[in-house]
Amino acid sequence: MNLTENTPQTDRKVKSYLWMILLFDCVVLGLTILRAVLNQKTPMRYFEETGIISWFSCLKLLVLSGLAWRIGWVRKQAKILGKKAPQNLWKWIAWGFFYLAVDEIVQIHEAMDWLIHWAFKIQETRLTDSIDDVIVVLYSIVGVYILYDFWDEFKRYFAAFSLFIFAFVLKGIMVAFDVYTNDETVFSAWFNDPEEQKMMLDWFKTIEDSFKILAEGVFIAAFIACLQIAKRITRKQITP
Repeated sequence: MNLTENTPQTDRKVKSYLWMILLFDCVVLGLTILRAVLNQKTPMRYFEETGIISWFSCLKLLVLSGLAWRIGWVRKQAKILGKKAPQNLWKWIAWGFFYLAVDEIVQIHEAMDWLIHWAFKIQETRLTDSIDDVIVVLYSIVGVYILYDFWDEFKRYFAAFSLFIFAFVLKGIMVAFDVYTNDETVFSAWFNDPEEQKMMLDWFKTIEDSFKILAEGVFIAAFIACLQIAKRITRKQITP
């Protein structure tokens, strides 16, 4: 069997996990938004930094970190040594998601944004306020480089690539909403009332964060698929 090929049984399991995770995410998001509406509050009360959804996102990122660490442990059993040992890829990914989980609550990249403004005496403008977005792009570049460096290992998980693509599409939609809402006056042409503008901005940011949560859910399903593939690959490599 091709090492990148998934078994029908594993494929059905992963699809079941995917739909269960997405359903759970939709329920959490729906109940959170409903709570805000019933309490006549903006949903961003629960979606903003250190809100319920931020903690939920942090938990999901920790789950991703744990899954990556587990995959690394499985691949370590193949006893392949050296800088390009397969387990090293998953250790990097595990630490990366752990960092993102901490960043979700502590807001490290946003603090770096403030530090850059302070250190270089830069006056805040619409352009310089995008520095934290540039930092996030740098995170992505580092991630792509790591995957490229360990491509021989990562390509073994081709059967899970459709899930990764789905997750990145959701993440891309989130980024599009983020870019659109960076300017808080974006709705001024539609609404004259500043309160209405703020409400629409909050709802768009809520949609943005909702896509982030859904993307993280799909990533979890993808990592579950990778774990199943890793177990099969490793068994083949260590079986005489």
